[in-house]
Amino acid sequence: MDVKRIGFIGLGAMGLPMAKNLLKNGFGLHIVAHRNRGPVEELKQAGAIEESSAAEIVSNCQVLISILPEDREMEAVLLSEEVLQQLKPGQVLIEMTSGSPDMMKKVNAVYQEKGARVLDAPVSGGTIGAEKGTLTVMAGGDLELVETCGPVLNAMAENIYLVGAVGAGKAIKAINQMLAGIHMLASAEAIALAETLEIDKEVIKEVIGKSSGSSWMLLNKADTLAKRDYTPGFKLSLMKKDIQIAINESAENNLPLASFALNLFESAATKDGELDFSAVGKKVLS
Repeated sequence: MDVKRIGFIGLGAMGLPMAKNLLKNGFGLHIVAHRNRGPVEELKQAGAIEESSAAEIVSNCQVLISILPEDREMEAVLLSEEVLQQLKPGQVLIEMTSGSPDMMKKVNAVYQEKGARVLDAPVSGGTIGAEKGTLTVMAGGDLELVETCGPVLNAMAENIYLVGAVGAGKAIKAINQMLAGIHMLASAEAIALAETLEIDKEVIKEVIGKSSGSSWMLLNKADTLAKRDYTPGFKLSLMKKDIQIAINESAENNLPLASFALNLFESAATKDGELDFSAVGKKVLS
């Protein structure tokens, strides 16, 4: 299978740097514009080929990558009649959206009927990880397909885990995002308390970074929280959506902490949904 020519759908905050890393690693990239032409022009300057539509990408590439905002876009793009008409047996979709397990399974069922293969492969690591090519991939699918897609995934990620069947990747991502949202709230409160107690944030990072209260979120977001810098990386509205997915998937389970976090993200999203998700900490960092 030709994995050197890739169709990439979704050039947002995560998708753009991921696409850049594919180009840097020698892959031919076919892309399509959505609302913002900036990423397309940037990638064209680096050698990417612009197609007129997602359907054109599917018709010209054996391997497809999609990383879209949510389920609604997954369905609208990946299950559109125009795209499905272009699908051919043997094509591979690497689906990297932070969507729901149910939508991933729906896409997989339709693509299987067309003879295409699907790897459920959401990522974690934020925009910094996307830029550095150090993302973590949570892959749902079969081992042989993960190995086939290995060169593609390795161009974007440092850690690749096979976590189960299609749908399991999205499930693990939902759990991760639930924890990330909760940890962000806790980190904002930690920085606020440190400031009240006149403890330098560098001391907090060094000491707590080696203690039982350490978290990735505290170590990686302490500086921007202290500066009240909410420049969009991963948007608050998207984190709200991801926590909602986790709660929806909990069925009859009671998730009181996640539910409380969701309420805070929902409240913050009314004004700050387009800011970085660390803006949820504004209430305690005012």
